[in-house]
Amino acid sequence: MPHPSVLVVTSCTGEKCAKPENQLTLADFKDPEHLQRREAELAEFLCTAGKMYTGMQHLRLMEGVQLLRQALGQDAVDVAILSAGYGLIEENWAIAPYEVTFNNMRVNEVDDWARSLDLHSTFEKAITPYNLIFLLLGENYLRSLTLPVETRPDQTLVFLASNSSTRFIRTLAAKTFILPLSNTDAKRYRYGLVGLKGFLFKRFAEAVCKDAELLKTVYEEPTVFQKVIDQQETQLELTLGLSIPSAKKASKQVIKPQTEDYLAIPPCPPAPNVHLGMQYYIPEWDDRVDPNYGFLTDTLTPGRDPYNDIYAHEIYPSPNYDGILVSKVVVDESKTKRARVEAAGGIHNFIRFPGQIMGDCGAFGYIKEEVPPYNTDEILEYYENLGFNYGVSIDHLIVGPFAQPGEREKRYEITLKNAEDFIKKHRELGYTFTPMGVAQGWNPESYANAVKEVIGMGYDYVALGGLARAQTKEIVPILKAISPHLKPNVRLHLFGVARIEAIPVFRHLGVTSFDSASPLRQAWLSGTKNYHTLSSKTFMAIRVPPTERGLKIKRALESGSVDLETFKRYEQEALDALRQFDVGTLDLETTLKTVLTYSKLIEEQENKTDSKKSIDLEPFYLEILKEKPWNSCKCLICQELGIETVIFRNNDRNRRRGFHNTYVFYKRFKALLEENLDQGSEQLSRLKHLSGVL
Repeated sequence: MPHPSVLVVTSCTGEKCAKPENQLTLADFKDPEHLQRREAELAEFLCTAGKMYTGMQHLRLMEGVQLLRQALGQDAVDVAILSAGYGLIEENWAIAPYEVTFNNMRVNEVDDWARSLDLHSTFEKAITPYNLIFLLLGENYLRSLTLPVETRPDQTLVFLASNSSTRFIRTLAAKTFILPLSNTDAKRYRYGLVGLKGFLFKRFAEAVCKDAELLKTVYEEPTVFQKVIDQQETQLELTLGLSIPSAKKASKQVIKPQTEDYLAIPPCPPAPNVHLGMQYYIPEWDDRVDPNYGFLTDTLTPGRDPYNDIYAHEIYPSPNYDGILVSKVVVDESKTKRARVEAAGGIHNFIRFPGQIMGDCGAFGYIKEEVPPYNTDEILEYYENLGFNYGVSIDHLIVGPFAQPGEREKRYEITLKNAEDFIKKHRELGYTFTPMGVAQGWNPESYANAVKEVIGMGYDYVALGGLARAQTKEIVPILKAISPHLKPNVRLHLFGVARIEAIPVFRHLGVTSFDSASPLRQAWLSGTKNYHTLSSKTFMAIRVPPTERGLKIKRALESGSVDLETFKRYEQEALDALRQFDVGTLDLETTLKTVLTYSKLIEEQENKTDSKKSIDLEPFYLEILKEKPWNSCKCLICQELGIETVIFRNNDRNRRRGFHNTYVFYKRFKALLEENLDQGSEQLSRLKHLSGVL
């Protein structure tokens, strides 16, 4: 074929070429005969769908479509428009002005109306004749399609979607590429987020007009799409001889603690890969919650399957992490879990996460073994068969007693030999996931030498292991030793380390990604820092242990000193007081007294069997009750659950609080990166000025 058949699916826009006072509403579309009469009333305003919409996305998109048609012929590309009123329509359909959008509908309303319009099957049929399909759809519009639909391996789908909407893109038989877009991308491409999808398609069309083979290239390898639009920007800047300065940003509140809390950037040149940015991965350890948990009655969904519980990325509009790390030892911890992952069709379907998933072997799980329990062949097959985006070579930890002379050198060589074998067989056998080589060490020099060797093997993604329990002051010298060996295209991952105060230093020294579940787990493992806030302040969660399951209460009951009914009464009074306080019907003093009465009852029983001094809970509880941090948090969990979020009680509360902590960490992380990016851009601008480029 000279070039693949192309279809662009875009959404309707609120801006239209005509907006009469009596334009159609949702009620008009629910009765076909009534709709026909209403359209007759609006006959003077009828026009084709392609010309009806005047929103920025549509205008830029159609400019790109016209460019392709002028260069390749009128049949080069077709356009379908997903209308919240009319359904999926062709651009030459005659329609009347209307005021209906999926964006203003609740989730259940989107689902119900999408079924009424039969969007799922209509879309499935519409894309059947095409080889290359571009989808420029927002969150609720993507949701309305109820993906996946039936596609073919000889089809390619390119999604331009917001970060929050990518969760609606399910695994398809067609080759699929997702370009998630955010405000950061809008700034990078210097175009408003509302029209960004259309603008980027036009940019792609401009490149195709110069080289028609790009259509076939993107059809065969859809990830090239992003390279094309990014290269197009570079070419424009080179042609002009300067970069167009971005508009000055409005001042905004910076989410970070006091400046002195951050580590100082070391006086050394930035790593050559700092332009690659930085990403946060969260480890997958079955951190799910019952979506229908009854908070007032503390009851789980009857007959529920725990594997159908939901992850944090299924609660929030967009994930609070850039990717997920899944260790093989976690997948293999039970035969049931491994079987379910395989039955689901791979790791993405099992976790229900369309973003990047990294796989490693989970070296802490076999740290005491003389050699790792896996071989390269099986690990390569494992990563490929389960659909990982990144696969890490087999390493052996050099920490604690295993970092002694003699043993450390042995593990060092095992790790390097496995990395070499891993990338060699990855190339020979044509695996599709991105290989990552691990570097282990015991001091800056050994880590630097290992990284140098791994890069020399051909890796462009290197991971540092064994530093999860190291102090930041130990990690920084290691990164400083490694930094000179990095290359502009080489990414560097830090296993198990999430230190918000060290992010600027880690980024300066070449770290491009890291993983940690620390913010999540502090929700229930920390003694006093269970609830995090954007200002960096932390709070102790209020402990109200359930009488039926509390270990301390069980001991008291066994001793016979307090009866079960007394415990239950004090427990319920504490819960009732907190809930009344949250809605403003109980004062602070009474609430605090009621909660502490239950806590002291438990403490008295504990002191009879344990001489260890208990912590004074009153100042911690007084602080969190006075400040009510859950009321000022904009995360969905706090908005929906209120004070239930800060009650330390059971998995479904504690994990949700952990999800909140991860939300806070990710917000602070992204804000910090953006701030440092702006500072870096200003420094680069000054350097250009000094060098005479501007």
